[in-house]
Amino acid sequence: MVFDSGAATWYNGSLEGDMHAVIKTGGKQYRVSPGESIDVESVGAGVGERVEIDEVLLLADGSRVEVGTPLVAGARVLARVIEQAKGPKVTVFKFAGGNRYQRKRGHRQEYCRLLVEDIVRGEVEKKRPVAAEARKPKPVEVKKAAPPAELPVAELDLPARVVGALEGAGLDTAEKIARSTDEELLAIRGLGPKSLEQVRDTLKEKGIVAE
Repeated sequence: MVFDSGAATWYNGSLEGDMHAVIKTGGKQYRVSPGESIDVESVGAGVGERVEIDEVLLLADGSRVEVGTPLVAGARVLARVIEQAKGPKVTVFKFAGGNRYQRKRGHRQEYCRLLVEDIVRGEVEKKRPVAAEARKPKPVEVKKAAPPAELPVAELDLPARVVGALEGAGLDTAEKIARSTDEELLAIRGLGPKSLEQVRDTLKEKGIVAE
C-alpha cells in the first residue's frame, strides 16, 4: 500500500463544529477530531499500539477555543496505530560534469496511519506545597577520620642493632619511642647517647612527637 501525501487532514482555519485540535508531529501540523484517521511520519510504534501526542497547538470545543503559547497546557491527543506503509518513491540524482560524478538514489518515507480516539483536555499539575520540615536542610554528617596507624620501628631507617634493642625493650612503634624519656631509652641495653641522638633525629624527620 502507498500512502497519499494529501490524505492528511490539515488545519484550514475553521473553528466551527465538534471538538477538534491542531497537533504537531514529525515537524508538521494536523487538524484532528475523534474518529478521524491521519497519515503521519513514523512515530516509533507498532500496529495496534496506542500513542499519545502532547504537542497540541490549538484546542476547540464548539465555540470555546484555546490557543497554545505555544502549546495548550495539559492537552493531549490519544490515537492508535492502525496501519504502517511507505510513501511514494522519491528519486534523487546528483551529477557533476567536471569530474564525471553521478549518483542516483531513491527514498520512500515511512508513514503510519493513526486513528484519533480521544482529545483530552487535561489540567496543569499543580506543585504540592512542601512541608516546612522538608524544606529544612538535613544536617551533614561529618565522618571522623580514623586515627593514623602507628609506624613500626623497623620502618624508621635505623641501624639493625638499634632496632633490635628497641624492639627487645617492647618499643616496637615510633609513637612508643616518642613517649619515652631520654633516661628510659638510655637504660636500654645496647642503646647509647649517639644512638639516642640518631633515634630523636629520625623521629623529628618523620614528624612524630610525644603527645
